[in-house]
Amino acid sequence: MTMNKIVIIFISLMLPLFAQAAPEFSSENRGPVEVTSDRLEVDDLAQTLVFIGNAVATQDDVTIHGNRLTVKYTGEKREIEKVVAEGSVRILQGNRVAVGERAVLYHLEERIVLTGSPEVRDGDNFVKGQEITVYLNDKRSVVTGGAGGRVKAVFSPKTEEKP
Repeated sequence: MTMNKIVIIFISLMLPLFAQAAPEFSSENRGPVEVTSDRLEVDDLAQTLVFIGNAVATQDDVTIHGNRLTVKYTGEKREIEKVVAEGSVRILQGNRVAVGERAVLYHLEERIVLTGSPEVRDGDNFVKGQEITVYLNDKRSVVTGGAGGRVKAVFSPKTEEKP
């Protein structure tokens, strides 16, 4: 599996974080993925690809920033096991932003876990806690409390524009 395909899969699996009111996305009809970083380390024995230093992956309108992006694969077919984004993680799509210090995509479980003061924001709406888990197959999320065991969420009503 090429690095391009690995990053396409990573980004396409991160999209449901942002697909609240948007149509479902497929990596098959998406544009090319561009990944930049200060360095890339490929270790076939450890079965990892590591993008180090100012790692930025962009596909269409989705951009993922992190200090480090590690892709762990397994087997002869190099199937993705998990993808870890670390250090000042920021995922952007339009007005939607997810931030944290670490995001882990468990590919086989189709689950994403954001930690390190995670917050997901869409315009004036946001949710934050100690950990945000997104279950991709179930289209659901679980947020566990941060300081004092509390979750904080703000949902602003949409205002109608006058003609």
